[in-house]
Amino acid sequence: MSAGQKLRRFRERQGMSIRIAAEELDTSHVVIWRWETGACTPSVPSLIKIAAFMGCTIDELLKREVTE
Repeated sequence: MSAGQKLRRFRERQGMSIRIAAEELDTSHVVIWRWETGACTPSVPSLIKIAAFMGCTIDELLKREVTE
């Protein structure tokens, strides 16, 4: 699962709209949508904000689950 997909899952579990998440992350709703759909990848400064917003580390945010 990508960082954008994790952000979407977190946002939806919190009952938060894309617009509210954008305000919290100091970006636009279009950028959030692009991250969540995989159209683009967050920059390092954005990853730092996303991890803090979600209450996790950047490593946890970027780590993909390994399926065996």
